[in-house]
Parts: sequence; C-alpha cells; structure tokens
Amino acid sequence: MEKELMCVINVMAYGYSVKVFINSVDIRIKGGKSESARLFGKEHSMAQQLPEDMKYLVCLKAGENEIILEYQRMKDDDSTGLTVELKSEEQFTSEESLISFSEDPDKNGETKSITKKFNL
Repeated sequence: MEKELMCVINVMAYGYSVKVFINSVDIRIKGGKSESARLFGKEHSMAQQLPEDMKYLVCLKAGENEIILEYQRMKDDDSTGLTVELKSEEQFTSEESLISFSEDPDKNGETKSITKKFNL
C-alpha cells in the first residue's frame, strides 16, 4: 500500500494575482488575499471523500513533484509582498517546509514564473 500523501499550501498574496500548479494541475489559488489549500495523493483516505468539484486537490504523487508559481503585482495596490509555503503532513508542527518562497513588493507589474521541485 502506498503512503497517504498530504500537504498544505499557504499563500499570502495581498496585492498580487497568483496561479499555482502542482504537477500541472491548477489548484485554483487566485491571489489578492490569504489562501490555503490541503492537497492529497490519490491514495489518501480524505481524497476519496472529496466532492467532484474538489478533485483538483488530488495532485500529489510519491517521489518528485513540481510546483509552478505564476504571479503579478496588481496595479495601484499596496502590497506587503508575496509569500508561499508548502508543508508536508510531517512538517505541520515544525519550522521546516518543502517549499518556502517570498518576494518583496514589485513595482513593475510584470508576470513572473518560478518552478521548483519537491519530494514526497
């Protein structure tokens, strides 16, 4: 039996529009506010209970995973910066994380993209 995979992503994106893809799946983070989502592997017992319109949260796999962040500063918006953190279930009570990203407010409003790998 495969390990039950679960992670939580926290995004603080006041003043930013954001898209987050995990293993090419859009996890429907939009930005402009604080958002969190619990993500699962297909073997997780909670993944089996999700309603159809939330199945996109089943995006994790054992081994190497990929996260893509696309973000842009919204015009005329006071922002404190962008922060993204991804923690595995084992890291919930520690300071460790799989991915930790932050960017100070960007004045030019260009769309930026970063790609990172993480292992579960």
